[in-house]
Amino acid sequence: MGGRSFCHSADNNLYLTLVKGLLNTHMAEQSSAIGYHNLALGDKPNYQHINVEPLTLALGALVSGVSLSRACSDEVYAEIADALWQYHVLFFHGQALTAESHLSLAKHFGDPEVHEIFQADKDYPEISILLNDKKRPPEVNSWHTDTTFREKPSLCTILYCEVMPEAGGDTMWLNQNVAFEALSQPIREMLLGLEAEHDILNYYSGTEMLEGAGGEEKGLELRKSHPIVRHPVVVAHPITGIPCLLVNPTHTKRLVDMRKLESERLLQFLYEHTQTPEFTVRFRWKPGSIAIWDNFATQHYALADYYPMHRKMRRITVEGRKTVAYDPARFSQNT
Repeated sequence: MGGRSFCHSADNNLYLTLVKGLLNTHMAEQSSAIGYHNLALGDKPNYQHINVEPLTLALGALVSGVSLSRACSDEVYAEIADALWQYHVLFFHGQALTAESHLSLAKHFGDPEVHEIFQADKDYPEISILLNDKKRPPEVNSWHTDTTFREKPSLCTILYCEVMPEAGGDTMWLNQNVAFEALSQPIREMLLGLEAEHDILNYYSGTEMLEGAGGEEKGLELRKSHPIVRHPVVVAHPITGIPCLLVNPTHTKRLVDMRKLESERLLQFLYEHTQTPEFTVRFRWKPGSIAIWDNFATQHYALADYYPMHRKMRRITVEGRKTVAYDPARFSQNT
């Protein structure tokens, strides 16, 4: 599926539609400043094994009544998964999660993955250690969806907090389905026909993380093993089928078949739109906290406000699926 270009006279009508859509969306966002976003919670599920309390209208829920440090029944894991696909990010406090139990939890969602760059646990390569202190400043304070530089972006991520500063170090998430649905109809229709390129080196090139993983030699290796990939700008969620934007300022390189300026301006508009505060949730970590997030429906941002204090997290991602463009005719009856 190719994107559309606005560089020819035959595309004037499409260009005018884009401009009109941008203006309409801007007006809608102006109205939203006085409470115009029509967000609402769905019916609260009647779970038998877990307690779930929504945190915002856009996404996020606090889960209690379950210990993830030991094996749970299939019914418990099924309820957690159901809540994840509804609320898109789940938070747990007071969990004593060993590396083994962390890996076991991840396997209930699919196959754990090994990250290309992050430092790995010495015994479990699927577990990434995210360690920051005076010698290792944080570098991931950029909105992103995990691993969109792969043909199959991660399905979900499970992050466990081991060490956290007394204040600072929060993480934010945004809802890419809500962001898409809040766009004006002309913009939504145009985006359904576009693809974007995603590149592993778009962000990691020149970072301390890449330097620690092997520097320039590692970069050349990644360029060979990870060619630039294309994903639809709007994908069908692999579990629920809902439409989700899949562009982010960290891994997205450009929009396909557009001039450089067109791509830059449209991507910048989408980034500013998705980061609307009403589409977000912010979580305050404690040692023993867990976050599990739906990677296709969200982006996240790790605040880098705590340097030079010590923050240590354990991270596992679960293998996803190849992206499929959202087709309203195909998916609307199932969502």
